[in-house]
Amino acid sequence: MSASDFFHLLRLHVSAPLVQEAAVTLSEAQGHYLRHVMRLESGAQIRLFNQEQGEWLGTLECPSKKLTVVQLLNLLRAPEVVLRQVHLVFSPIKKDRMDWLIEKAVELGVTDLHPVLMRRSVMRDIKVERVEAQIVEAAEQCERLDIPRLYPLESLPKFLKSHDGEQKIYAALERREAPVLSEIFDRTLDPYFYMIGPEGGFDPEEIALLCAQACIVPVSLGARILRAETAALFGLSSFLYENMKE
Repeated sequence: MSASDFFHLLRLHVSAPLVQEAAVTLSEAQGHYLRHVMRLESGAQIRLFNQEQGEWLGTLECPSKKLTVVQLLNLLRAPEVVLRQVHLVFSPIKKDRMDWLIEKAVELGVTDLHPVLMRRSVMRDIKVERVEAQIVEAAEQCERLDIPRLYPLESLPKFLKSHDGEQKIYAALERREAPVLSEIFDRTLDPYFYMIGPEGGFDPEEIALLCAQACIVPVSLGARILRAETAALFGLSSFLYENMKE
């Protein structure tokens, strides 16, 4: 049987090593989800995965009320090498829109998420544990093997100062003359950095700061002014589409 025969099974990300015949103890939260939310019982099959050992088929065992174990059976998908990193640089936005942005960015293949404070940022912080849980949940749902990395929140000047100046950053600067994003992708395997502004856009001082950086490549997303989360997914979708054509 192929891996596709098991796509209907629930899948969970675990950090524990996944090897033939290993018994993997799940977290209390994962055990509660499987047993009390999904109503799975001992003997049910599920999938466990991580980036290092790939995806495995296993059998659920519930030896006690609080202990939930998965007995691994066999490898379904070997580990995959991420050929090109995809970085999204964004400002924190309102909760519901942020939830949507994170979920869809993970589905579209982002590997690194950089929350950056900007002058017009409406939200001034980010709940790290909550966002990291959303990232894992989205990866579980969309059949990814890797889990995107969430970087600490920092200011725009600090981010630019710490950035490797040799890596281009495609910055969506609205109301400026700039080439259309989809027309200027490079075909290397260098990391792809894509930056969007906050709700309300970059302010004039930030635009001046960005345009003074050698690594910044101003790009246009078209004639319309898009919401922050829409602009994020526009750039990620364009990159995904261009790479699928290769």
